[in-house]
Amino acid sequence: MRAVVTRTTVCAPSTASARARVTIRRAVLAQPQPRRVAAAASRADAEVYAEWLAARDVKGDSLEISYVGGAADAAETTRGVVAKKNIKVDEALVTLPRGAALVVLEGQENPHEDFMSDELWNAAGEEKWALRVALVLLREYALGAESAFAAYLKQLPETFNLIGSYSEDEVRALQYPIGEKIAREQRDENAEAIRLVRKHAAKGGALASLSDERIVWALDNVRSRVFSGRLVDDAKLRAKLLPRSLAVGMCFATFMTAPSAEGRWLAVFAVLALTVFDSTSNSDRDSKTAYVLMPLIDALNHKTMLKTEFEFSGGAFVLRSPREYKTGEEVFISYGVLNNDELITRYGFVDSDNVADVYRFEGFLPFLQANHEPMKRALGADSKRLATLKRTHPELDEALWNANFISDGTAEDKLLWALRAVLATPEEFAKANGVDGFKLGGGAPEKRAADAIQAAVSARLAEYPTTLEEDAEQLKSASGNMATAIAFRIRKKRILSDASRIYQT
Repeated sequence: MRAVVTRTTVCAPSTASARARVTIRRAVLAQPQPRRVAAAASRADAEVYAEWLAARDVKGDSLEISYVGGAADAAETTRGVVAKKNIKVDEALVTLPRGAALVVLEGQENPHEDFMSDELWNAAGEEKWALRVALVLLREYALGAESAFAAYLKQLPETFNLIGSYSEDEVRALQYPIGEKIAREQRDENAEAIRLVRKHAAKGGALASLSDERIVWALDNVRSRVFSGRLVDDAKLRAKLLPRSLAVGMCFATFMTAPSAEGRWLAVFAVLALTVFDSTSNSDRDSKTAYVLMPLIDALNHKTMLKTEFEFSGGAFVLRSPREYKTGEEVFISYGVLNNDELITRYGFVDSDNVADVYRFEGFLPFLQANHEPMKRALGADSKRLATLKRTHPELDEALWNANFISDGTAEDKLLWALRAVLATPEEFAKANGVDGFKLGGGAPEKRAADAIQAAVSARLAEYPTTLEEDAEQLKSASGNMATAIAFRIRKKRILSDASRIYQT
């Protein structure tokens, strides 16, 4: 999938919504833009796929899967969908009968006992739902030409460049501690999936014969292609389904702090799931979470826009156009807001001008305690200030430890609030009646907060082994994962540079 991100919010900083209209204008750096859609291996395969779609009554007459940026490759970096005719807003782009989709429902019992054991299905459980979907996909793969989805499977990418496949040198090239954690977590997830399959797959069976690489291939397809949400089976309800983010409340805080393997699976796959449909409130009791692989619908690339509407009624998914398109124009739909951490994890690419990106400064408070003299003086004058903050406002304590800066370099409101409170003199703190009195800001505490931020982000920029100018030069000759890693760190450094400029007082 190739994403073209323009601007929306990012889930970590609470202030992002208020700044949704901020526009950043920069030269866009050249970078890999992998597609989520796979190309047919040949023209014959494309024709077979078209016949397969028609035979299953999949309607998408206004669309054509096409190469829009160059020749085919295994990772399908140039595939997209173009309009065969002028398309109006809200016009049905694709109508996909449920029978033409691969669907795994919440609470579903093992659907293929001939391929996988109940022990494996249960070991995957609801928390590792992505493994369940991957197992269903692997079953179709193992069937080969006998699979009812054989033509669809030939359209799937054969290789992925997700962060879990990065070499150690490529991970280090990110120059971002959280990126390194994400890479380790994805590798751990792959290893856990392989372990479960090897433990519970029947000896001599089709699943046991599949390679570790093929298991990871299935997981990567799920990571980059699955649609999830609440699905109503009662056709009479005809619930209209709208896109929303499944992970707004979890974000990468959960991803980074999950204490168990189960928690990591839940955080990663729930946070990164593409949620494109939701049940109406009056039907929640009759709905289940569904995880769906959608032929043809998953051929459309992503671009952040106001909305993309799905409907599920009469046993079919209906995708409607979010805007007008002219004949020959590439057609995009929106899957929500994705920062570069998510893009590199799910799709293996980044947007060098991603206005939804965020920089997370882990260890922000310890840095100030060790290096910032005003912080040392403030805590020396009131040794209980941090304990008070943690007890009464734990969310502000978290913001101090893991400071978030949104794409334009602005610190989240909670961080500024916490800094004003912590850096206030005992007299200012008493006059403000405690932490709550510093919520709105202003005056000397505001200046101290800005000074602290400027000192920290400037020091972080100075710690990098390369400068932005050196990164830009290296990017000119880089390729593959290394080019993606360099583009990733450039965007992060830009956020820090903007923060340094904003908070220079």
